[in-house]
Amino acid sequence: MVSSTNRDLAVAFVIPYFDDGQSWRRNALQRTLGSIERQTDDRWHVYLVDDCSPERSVGTFLRQCKEMLPGRLDQLQTVRNAGPGQARNLGVQVAHGDGLPVIAFLDSDDQAHPERVRTVREMFTADPELDFVYTDVDFVDEDNLPWDVHDLLPALKLIQCEQQLPKLRGRERWIEQAVERDCMAIPSAMNLHAGLALKYPFPDVRFCEDVATLFRYLGSGAKIDHAAGIPVRYRVPRQGGSAARALSGDLEFYNRQRCVNERAGLEEAIAEALSRGATDHRQGREVLCRYLIRIGRTVAGDGNIALGVEQLREAYSVDPDTFGRRATALECQAVHGGLVSQ
Repeated sequence: MVSSTNRDLAVAFVIPYFDDGQSWRRNALQRTLGSIERQTDDRWHVYLVDDCSPERSVGTFLRQCKEMLPGRLDQLQTVRNAGPGQARNLGVQVAHGDGLPVIAFLDSDDQAHPERVRTVREMFTADPELDFVYTDVDFVDEDNLPWDVHDLLPALKLIQCEQQLPKLRGRERWIEQAVERDCMAIPSAMNLHAGLALKYPFPDVRFCEDVATLFRYLGSGAKIDHAAGIPVRYRVPRQGGSAARALSGDLEFYNRQRCVNERAGLEEAIAEALSRGATDHRQGREVLCRYLIRIGRTVAGDGNIALGVEQLREAYSVDPDTFGRRATALECQAVHGGLVSQ
C-alpha cells in the first residue's frame, strides 16, 4: 500500500477484470500489471476488481497477481456481474475510502506508459483546479505489436484521426466532445480526481458506458487537460476488434446500445450545464441535434444504415432548424423520403 507520507496526490489504478477461461485474458492482465510495476513514480496502488468471473480458478490466479505486486494491489469483488463500469465504480469507492485522491482507469488488457503516474501527479500538483487529464492512445495487437493505422477498423481509425485534432483543454468543452469528437478519451486514458469519479459514476449498462460518463464529467464544468507523450497502449486483436464489440456479439446491437447509452449521458450533461447556467435550452437542443447527426453518420459508416437514419430522424425531431442547417441534402432526403434499407 502507498505509505501515509506518499499519499499526497497518490494515484489509484482501477482495473476491472472478467475471466471466462480464455487464456489471453490472463496474459493481457499480467502485461497490464507489469506496465504499472514499471512506473517511474512509485506513488500508486492497484485496485483490481473481479466482475464475478465464471472461471473457477480465477481466485487462485488473482492471488498470484497480488504476489506480483506485494502490498501494492487490493483484490475486490463485485456482488454481481454487471460490466466494467460497475466494477470501476467499486474500485473508485474503495480507493477514495483509502484516501487516494487521483484515479487512473486502466482496462485489464491495456498498458500504462511508464511515465503516467509521474506526469499526471505533476499536472494535478501544478494546477489545483484541474479535475481531469487524458492521454493519447497507441494501438497494439494481441502480440503487443503496433497497428498500421490503415488496417484499423473504421471506429478505431476515427479515434486515431481525432487524436490529430487540437486538444481540448479548460472548462465547458462538453459541446465540442458531443458534436466534433467520437471519443476524446477511452477509459484507459482517463485520470481524474476521485471526487469527480464518485459524483459521476459509470451507468449500469454494459456497452458505451465510457463516453456516456465522459459527457457527464465534462458537463459538470470540470477543468480538463491533455498529457502529451504518455500514450496508453490499447489492445486491439487482429480478429474481432475491441473486446466490447466482441462481447456484444452483434454490431447492430452494439451500435444501438451505443446510441441509447451515449445519448443518455449527453442529456444528463446538458441538464447539468443548464442547472449551472452554462447553457440554455436552445443551445442544448442544438447540441443534441448535432450529436445525433454525428452519431447517425458514424453508425451508418459502420454499415448500420437503418439505425443511422433513425438517428437522423431523431435529430430532426429535436431541432428542425439546426438539422436543416447541418444535415446534407442526402441526409435530408433520407429523413423525409423514407427509410433506407440496410
